[in-house]
Amino acid sequence: MNVRVPDWAYVARSLAKVLAVTAALFLALSAVERVLWLFIDFNDERMAQVYGTAARVANPDKRLTHGYSDGGGLLETTYTLWGEPRRAGPGEGEGEYEIVESLFDGVRAPSLDGPSGSLADAVASVEADLGVDSEQVDSELAEEARKIIDGLPQTLDAVAVVEFANSMTTERLVAFNRRHSTCGGADVSYMYSPYNYDDSSGEPPLNAVVWNRVMAKDDTGRDLTYQCETEPEAALAEFRRWVGLLDEGDDFSAFGLNYEWLAGAAKEGVVHGLVVDRWKLSDLRKLLDDPEVRTVHLADVAFDLGEIG
Repeated sequence: MNVRVPDWAYVARSLAKVLAVTAALFLALSAVERVLWLFIDFNDERMAQVYGTAARVANPDKRLTHGYSDGGGLLETTYTLWGEPRRAGPGEGEGEYEIVESLFDGVRAPSLDGPSGSLADAVASVEADLGVDSEQVDSELAEEARKIIDGLPQTLDAVAVVEFANSMTTERLVAFNRRHSTCGGADVSYMYSPYNYDDSSGEPPLNAVVWNRVMAKDDTGRDLTYQCETEPEAALAEFRRWVGLLDEGDDFSAFGLNYEWLAGAAKEGVVHGLVVDRWKLSDLRKLLDDPEVRTVHLADVAFDLGEIG
């Protein structure tokens, strides 16, 4: 049997052609990328400001801290946030959450499409104003929450949602804070729009809009001076400033949000509830005696190990 000897010259020419075509494509793509920089926004800072902040707004079940970018490129840019689940007890260590903006596929953020777990249930329980006929319902909900909290040690730390009986304007919320000596801080976030899902519309659900001024910072570990009782005023002003940075073409679908939903919340400027982080049960219990509070939804409780020690 004759064994055919490879034509090494032909193989070498074919390989050279492949390398030449590859090099040409690389140069062409590089040239196209330089041109696209003139027309397409590869601004890492804007990606952090817009999509990094949107991820924090839509995912109150996570403490999302600082982020970093891969520098961007022709086809896609990846922005990574560090964060951990929002629990009442000690942190479990931070993990990475990626946001990918693609030239052809839009924005993807598979782990940041909305809250999950017990805090998601608590957030979704908040309803828009129910009207004057809701007083009996409010009373029953508040009494049920009292029984739950009274059955637990009052020194426990809690992650919870404080639901208001009616949406609160900034002025009313400032008065509420003064009445209860409540200060704004990293442990209080404002719900400007509740979770919305209309199964008759065929539209996807919209996540609650939950805001804290620190969310607009790329490095949430930096110091931020809060304004105690008047923090709701500063928070709303900052939220409106952030919404003013957005474009109608920004793709927020990966976060269960859209431009109209955010812009509407900013325009209305009312608060439907508070997401509170590591508050004492005793402090939450006191709020239930205020008729402005419909109920308190507990998401997680834990002993303060520092106090035990």
